[in-house]
Amino acid sequence: MTDSPLRARSVSEIVDVAFQLYRRDALQYIVITAIAYTPWLIVQLLISPARRQALPIAHGAVAQFGVLLLVGVGSWVAAALMSAVIIKVGSQNYLNGTSDVAAAVRDVWPRVPAILFAGFIRYLLVLVGAVFFLVGALYVIARYFAVSASIVLEDCGPLEALRRSSELSKGRKRHILNTLLLVWIIYALLSACILFATTAVNSQVLTLVLSSAYQIIAYPIFGLTTMLLYYDCRIRSEGFDIERMAASLGVGPGSEPGIAGAAP
Repeated sequence: MTDSPLRARSVSEIVDVAFQLYRRDALQYIVITAIAYTPWLIVQLLISPARRQALPIAHGAVAQFGVLLLVGVGSWVAAALMSAVIIKVGSQNYLNGTSDVAAAVRDVWPRVPAILFAGFIRYLLVLVGAVFFLVGALYVIARYFAVSASIVLEDCGPLEALRRSSELSKGRKRHILNTLLLVWIIYALLSACILFATTAVNSQVLTLVLSSAYQIIAYPIFGLTTMLLYYDCRIRSEGFDIERMAASLGVGPGSEPGIAGAAP
């Protein structure tokens, strides 16, 4: 567990703890994202824009669409997988101080279809919110922030995870949005610095490699922040911190400290 106790936290405290967890096991998180993301980086490098432009116009348009579709779907699956593993590993580190990446991958892998299905529904809802009202998209993002965490950490089905996330977000959507916004601002600022540095080189390959490397290094922060927000909402609405404290003392419903597990 982190040096900070398990408790409800402010926006800045959640982000700070996310960075604490990341710094403590940075290589572990980077390896997780690299394994998931690198294959799609290789695909993009092999099918470069220059090669697609060399094709006849008709074939070039088809190739362009095919590559975009392949990379988009592949990146979506990779993002879902690495987010789920990061949430699982981050939860282990946050609650127990240790983690088992191999066990986490084995536990998460069967849940990937549920994560993809629930994520697709969430994406459609975000699009509907964006088309009608921008605020609607933000509302959907806040309401369904914990879909992946609910599937990974509670073994919920896709629809159950949507309902679970909706319950956890009640009365806390501004808190959730502010936390996610802070992380996105930090990510965007650093990303802009990378982009500015690569413009002087004027190399599409180098830009792709550097931006991909940055995503591999930075992406775990999003998964860790989502995991911490999930537990933060559980602490606020369900007393999860008290539940964990009672479990560590061997105290359960109807029992008293010191005599838990005693024979009747």
